[in-house]
Amino acid sequence: MLAKKYPELKKPVDCAKTMSWFERWRDIQFHKNLAKVDERMLHLQWEIDAREKGLAEAKLEIARKMKELGDSAEKIHAVTGLSVDDISKL
Repeated sequence: MLAKKYPELKKPVDCAKTMSWFERWRDIQFHKNLAKVDERMLHLQWEIDAREKGLAEAKLEIARKMKELGDSAEKIHAVTGLSVDDISKL
């Protein structure tokens, strides 16, 4: 039924039909573990994104304070790594 609606599934469906019960069990376990790894990687990526966002916000705050103190855009760029255009927008 799926193979008729989705022709690209014909080969995997045919393959699954020829698998022994042990091969099916092993395949299910493999995909369960793969899903766990995917979930862990997703959580790690969220943590990395949160850290990078926090770092970017910290750089902006430092740049604002340096600008308030009268430092030049070039000096702020050297310290924070922000572009001169971004610094001028602060």
